[in-house]
Amino acid sequence: MTALLALLTAMPLAAQDAPAPASTTAKPSFWQRVGNTARDAGHRITQEISNPGSTKGDAFRPLTPGAGELVGIFPAAQSGEAQLGHLAWPRVALTMEEYGEHLDCWTIRARIWPDAGSHHDERFQICRSSPVKVTNDLGQSGYAMPNDMEARLAEAAETHPPVMSTGTVATEGPNPPRSLFIRSIPEPLVWAQWPVITRLLRVTGFGNGISGGGFDYRLWIAGYNPDGNRG
Repeated sequence: MTALLALLTAMPLAAQDAPAPASTTAKPSFWQRVGNTARDAGHRITQEISNPGSTKGDAFRPLTPGAGELVGIFPAAQSGEAQLGHLAWPRVALTMEEYGEHLDCWTIRARIWPDAGSHHDERFQICRSSPVKVTNDLGQSGYAMPNDMEARLAEAAETHPPVMSTGTVATEGPNPPRSLFIRSIPEPLVWAQWPVITRLLRVTGFGNGISGGGFDYRLWIAGYNPDGNRG
């Protein structure tokens, strides 16, 4: 018995159970976590803008020679007035000429109305899986992918009185329909059109006028060519 006690006494302390040391590292505060999130987002934006090109190319691809008026046709600097519905022109009516649930690049005709008495057309493609070229406030260019929030803004976009609309029937203008982007089409096409529309919001700048429930009404889908469905 005496020998057993001597053996236990001689055992090293490291072999005995001991409570884990208390952590001395302070948990980050709420504002530190917010700062970290903002820093990470800024880092991603910097990486995005520093990328001089996209392996998939730009989502917006003009087909009409010399076309490009649609790029930034609704300037961000005018977004405040646009959100209030105070800007009447220009207006753009979109007709989907070639499209499809499984077609990546849709061909679209834009009827551009600088005023109520004149218009001209531009044809272009929007590729649903490609990023959109953007420029930040430092003048740096890069590529960005639209997000689901932009699609939800477009889904709710409407023409509100006293602006004259064509009601539930969409035309190529000059007046917009009540619902700017909701047309009576099969559900698979409804889902397929949103990546196209969100890219158009970026290309044209129209997303600035409907952000936060704004009342801009100057861009809409006029219709789908019945013979243009490519599946």
